[in-house]
Amino acid sequence: MPLFQVSIPITGDQVDSLEELLFEVDDGHWNIFLDQDTQVGTASGVYESEKDAQTTWQVIAPFFEEVLGSLEPRFEELPDKEWKDSYKDHFKPWSFEGLHWVPVWEQETYKVPAGDAVVLLDPGMAFGTGNHETTRLCIEALIDFLKQPGLEETPLEELTCCDAGCGSGILAISAKKLGIGSVFGFDNDPDAVRISHENTELNQLVGELDFIQGDLDSGFQNQSYDLVFANILGVVLMQFPEQLLNSVKPGGRLILSGILKVEVQQVEYVFQKQMENMGQTGSIRLHHLGEWSDVVIDLK
Repeated sequence: MPLFQVSIPITGDQVDSLEELLFEVDDGHWNIFLDQDTQVGTASGVYESEKDAQTTWQVIAPFFEEVLGSLEPRFEELPDKEWKDSYKDHFKPWSFEGLHWVPVWEQETYKVPAGDAVVLLDPGMAFGTGNHETTRLCIEALIDFLKQPGLEETPLEELTCCDAGCGSGILAISAKKLGIGSVFGFDNDPDAVRISHENTELNQLVGELDFIQGDLDSGFQNQSYDLVFANILGVVLMQFPEQLLNSVKPGGRLILSGILKVEVQQVEYVFQKQMENMGQTGSIRLHHLGEWSDVVIDLK
């Protein structure tokens, strides 16, 4: 069945404001595609009918124009296959300190340096590719965690990791590729769990890590871990500080991401107060990339 797309041109300097807007007004229909070299791209929303696309645009257009100025959106019928494959044009390989993230359709041509690790991904239409700032912040905090003084005394295969809100599974798979022994993730969206399992197969890790459907109440399975990712949204993270802090072992690290820079101090405050209430001690550090931030908590 054909879908209908409404699209508008964008430039790189508009992306941060547009992403913030979409968190407020979008219900899962919109994606942003940007060519990192040219800094030119498209914001597009896909709907089941032309009527849905037109009606929704009439409602949200004033918000878009407030951010982007006067707009002339393009409406077009989009064959189902074209929509499902369109994201491939916007997902490019990237690397950080010896770990490479490569789309599966480029695995034969992308050259991985000797000794480096590679994560193969087919992220699907609406799940993380690793290119977003929030994911990059998590990867940097992961690699920093593995470089901590004294950690070399603990074999990597003895470490445990949980990816809360796993999306495409990129963080969990990256942790496994770096040598962490026990890794699993969960998401409340069954499609995310499915795509994470598919990416596990792509990386020949079936049986070595797992993904389940669950939320921040049930997903941790009453266990605690050496490393926990929660790349979700700041407003969601602040609703579950006790569950998230309880999921981390003493001496472990909690990496909170998906946080807008304008709200990161509020997230820090909520988790600092919860640590005090729970009698926990540790350090809290903030990092920023574009309009996004993370909160890294190392518990003692």
